[in-house]
Amino acid sequence: MVNMTNLQRWLFYGTLFAIPYLAVVLGSVKTQLTSKYLLHIQLLPLLLLVLFGIYSVWTVLYRVFTFNDCPEAAKELQAEIIEARKDLISKGFKFRD
Repeated sequence: MVNMTNLQRWLFYGTLFAIPYLAVVLGSVKTQLTSKYLLHIQLLPLLLLVLFGIYSVWTVLYRVFTFNDCPEAAKELQAEIIEARKDLISKGFKFRD
């Protein structure tokens, strides 16, 4: 899959899931196994949605808790702010401190 955007990739995977799923749910494919577990198959999209939600929450929490502090960047930013304030003051801007 060369040069696919993320949207195209997700639509491709969704199609790969939807076609057999709809064939089973709509009755085009009937086997003893699909008849026995039809309710489970029908609830599969809900289960996948819940699993995706759990994965999303886990990913966000993990990245928040492992977010790196950058004290050097903070010092550099503070120095740039002070420099910008001095430049603005020299041009006549007045701050309300």
